Amino acid sequence: MSKYLVLLLSCGAFLLGACSSVTPIRFKVHSEPEGAYVLYQVTGSALPCADRWIYLGNTPLQGIYQFDTEKLRASDRIALRVMQQGYMDQSREWTGRAFYDEARSKGLIFWVPEMVPAGTGR
Repeated sequence: MSKYLVLLLSCGAFLLGACSSVTPIRFKVHSEPEGAYVLYQVTGSALPCADRWIYLGNTPLQGIYQFDTEKLRASDRIALRVMQQGYMDQSREWTGRAFYDEARSKGLIFWVPEMVPAGTGR
């Protein structure tokens, strides 16, 4: 759990606002086979970590991340990506508002991407 704390602190201006409300969002990401890398990216003009892919861990992944509510809602796009050698990358995207709404209505962001074997290149 401490590596998640480091991640939160590295993007502190986006994730923890000094005068704004904070929204905890639960993540669960699974893949078959397990061990895929999970990354996320947030885009928006006023965000300090905008457009950078940030490593969250390997599947199965589960954790709680703290987001500044207003900056989350104002984000242009939030994307999750799962990558594993021998398989095609899988991505899922939301607008900031849709991400927030899904997390609030379902209680978490849950994703089980279908890992498709990469072609042999023949």
